[in-house]
Amino acid sequence: MINTHFISIDWGTSNIRVRYVEIATLLIIEETTSSNGIKTIHDAWMRHGGDRELYYATFLKSQINQFNSNIIAGTMIVISGMASSSIGLRELPYTNLPVEINGNTIYSETITHSHFPYPIHLISGVKSEDDVIRGEEIELLGLIDKNDTQGSTIFITPGTHSKHILVERNFITNFHTYMTGELFNILSNHSILKNAIHKSEFNHKNNASFSKGVLTSAEGNTMLNSLFKTRTNILFEKQTKEENYYYLSGLLIGEELSTLKHATYDTLKLCAGGNLFELYLEAIKTLNLFSKTKIISKETVDKAAVKGQWKTIKHLYV
Repeated sequence: MINTHFISIDWGTSNIRVRYVEIATLLIIEETTSSNGIKTIHDAWMRHGGDRELYYATFLKSQINQFNSNIIAGTMIVISGMASSSIGLRELPYTNLPVEINGNTIYSETITHSHFPYPIHLISGVKSEDDVIRGEEIELLGLIDKNDTQGSTIFITPGTHSKHILVERNFITNFHTYMTGELFNILSNHSILKNAIHKSEFNHKNNASFSKGVLTSAEGNTMLNSLFKTRTNILFEKQTKEENYYYLSGLLIGEELSTLKHATYDTLKLCAGGNLFELYLEAIKTLNLFSKTKIISKETVDKAAVKGQWKTIKHLYV
């Protein structure tokens, strides 16, 4: 029997996204998401015990059973993200850089279980000499176009752990991880700064505070001192808490993106959606990086994992 569909799973630390995909068109037929990320399932398995892979697979079956489509036995599940980590379904070794953009050199394993009707194709991550990545490199494979093979492009994928991934001709040659989102969450919820900020809509007035934060970082000011000014801005009534929220965001995003002012590349590609897109785009403009920047649409980013996963498995269908 020739399979006409596959199940795409993007499984992160905090969330999971399951999609039923038509192979011929890569059309997403159905989709389900939840906050049952790898950490949640790992913690549940630690309490439950037993066969680890079967426990994870049983959870996946519960997600697939939510689809209205009739998923036939033997349909392949393709998983990228944290499922191949030490707390995942099965820990796999990282692939070393450089990595071909056709996906053929990324390490993966196929897992079958007598009590589970779908073979699982588990894709591992990539490592450099001092950094690791799981999931975003697969999204990158789905974002690359023919123009990215002509020179050097840095793809920016904002998030809890933002990634800057360098593609040179036909290879991923380097990447850097920035704990921008996680640090913002810690500072805004678990530090003395939490009482100095208040989230609000990103408007013209808040934009000025955000840009001020970006420029403060870009000018080489000490981050540890600049962060405390988020507090003194309130004590000295220099800014409102709403303005301060975006000042803090600007400090951190500015610190991240300022590294690009000294990097060598032909093109930047911003791959983000929602509020993060707006903030990163504004920071890019503030840092005078926009002339070399191209925007990847939210719709393209949204489907990138599916396209990237297909690149890594299509040889199994030929």
